[in-house]
Amino acid sequence: MLVLAIVAVPIVISAQTSSPTTPAPVVPPDPATQPAPVTPPVSPAPPIDDPMPMDLDGDGVVTAAEHAAGARALFEHMDADHDGRVTRREMADFQRQVLGAAIPPVR
Repeated sequence: MLVLAIVAVPIVISAQTSSPTTPAPVVPPDPATQPAPVTPPVSPAPPIDDPMPMDLDGDGVVTAAEHAAGARALFEHMDADHDGRVTRREMADFQRQVLGAAIPPVR
């Protein structure tokens, strides 16, 4: 490290005391020789934050009580007018909100 410092100091002093050079002319780049722009990779869909959101205690299993609580919360979210009933319209609106499109009815 000391050797590097001893060699570098005279080089820095020499660079500071030498006469300035004429800068090279600026030439615009030739588009034909430029590399193609790099397209960023398409990222996959964002991961699901919690694969088991109904597992309220985080033990890795969903009990009947946890499932019932999750189903109740989902129902309340779908029941837009909070009348205790989910209409076909509320269900379709919820599906569009969550999935981006309504699920077609089974015939």
